[in-house]
Amino acid sequence: MNITATSERLVHADLARLVKYCDALAAGRPMPRREDFRPTDVRWMIGKMYMIDVLDDGADYCFRLFGNFWQTIYGVDLTGRRLSALEASGNLTALRPVYDAVAKTREPLFQPGKLVWPNQKSISYERLLLPFSNNDGRVSLILAAAHCDMTVEDLVLYRGCGLPQLVIDGQIIHSPSNAKTNANQLAAASSLT
Repeated sequence: MNITATSERLVHADLARLVKYCDALAAGRPMPRREDFRPTDVRWMIGKMYMIDVLDDGADYCFRLFGNFWQTIYGVDLTGRRLSALEASGNLTALRPVYDAVAKTREPLFQPGKLVWPNQKSISYERLLLPFSNNDGRVSLILAAAHCDMTVEDLVLYRGCGLPQLVIDGQIIHSPSNAKTNANQLAAASSLT
């Protein structure tokens, strides 16, 4: 797995530890195999990660596991939901190009970003996307993990201000115009799958 460029950009030790773990799983292959990965082996990241199944070579994506950090940010658990259904409701449309890039390049992607609340409070965070292959070498799973210097409990306290925008590399990935409406739209769209 090509982790050199990714590890040089990593700031937080938890993400660096995850990269080393995945590199060891890859054992010289371009990426680790999906069947070798066990979320329980990376307990220190479980709440701050989500896993996305890559369906039909990237025609769609399905959230397999959605950690409590992400549930707090988005205001809903997206486990079992397809990206296409969420996009159809006008939500999370900026995620597909990112997932497509990871599936196509078969390389990890590191993205620094910010969480920006309606009251303009913000915190920096780091997101790492790691591809996993099936037995024929195609990307079948993307593991996304994040680190920020706030606990989920602190994030819940910030929820009183509404849901934050997720801004990565200057692009707004998720922008709730109205926190309650957006969470309800995500929940409604995700129940359609």
